[in-house]
Amino acid sequence: MKARFAIAAALLMLLAPGQGRAQKSEAWLDFIANWSPEGVWSYELNPGLAKGLGGAQWVEVYLASTATYQPFNWLSTEGNLEAHYTFDRTNENVIELRPWLGFNFIWATFGNYLNLFYPFLSFRLEERLRWYQPSGTFEAKTRARLRLSARFTLNNETLVQGTYYLIFLAETFATLQGDIKEVSADRRRFQAGLGYVIETDLRLEFNYVVMRTRNTYTNSFEEDSRIFWLAVRHFF
Repeated sequence: MKARFAIAAALLMLLAPGQGRAQKSEAWLDFIANWSPEGVWSYELNPGLAKGLGGAQWVEVYLASTATYQPFNWLSTEGNLEAHYTFDRTNENVIELRPWLGFNFIWATFGNYLNLFYPFLSFRLEERLRWYQPSGTFEAKTRARLRLSARFTLNNETLVQGTYYLIFLAETFATLQGDIKEVSADRRRFQAGLGYVIETDLRLEFNYVVMRTRNTYTNSFEEDSRIFWLAVRHFF
């Protein structure tokens, strides 16, 4: 366990914002409901809220629905549709629809290698359809996302009731048709968190996320967004 905490401390140091960059803060809140009937399909519904902190004058609400098909323990595919609405007093309000398709390559391991629990590498291709209010302008852009995610259980080998676990994720974003207009255009994401299995079907996760972003309204330099993210996961 000492080795796992040492890894956690090292990764948290990597998450520290750069001294030469501008910084801003956000808070995210998510409820994630997952239904996994017997077989190869599972389904997820995720309402959420994000808000800029400090002087930021925006709030975003969203709803995401995902269907996952997993024919093998090492591979799953996902289809998702997200709807977002951003209230922004500084710029414009935005309606966004975001369908995407993804592939996850999974290493089905647990209880070994510092209690590494089912890490995966994923690739997503998403379409972003945005309507700006009140100007009425419209943009459509395609974006690719590559992410590496891992969890380490601390006091059990699997995610049974009473288990604490560490969460780590690194992700990069690639715009394929140029930048879309937004206050925080994502570039890179680094995430570390702590999760707890309250019941077999209920988990609580707190994450600290550092996002490298750019304000494409003003084409300003990159800055760090520090994000405090609380997620509740319920399994049916």
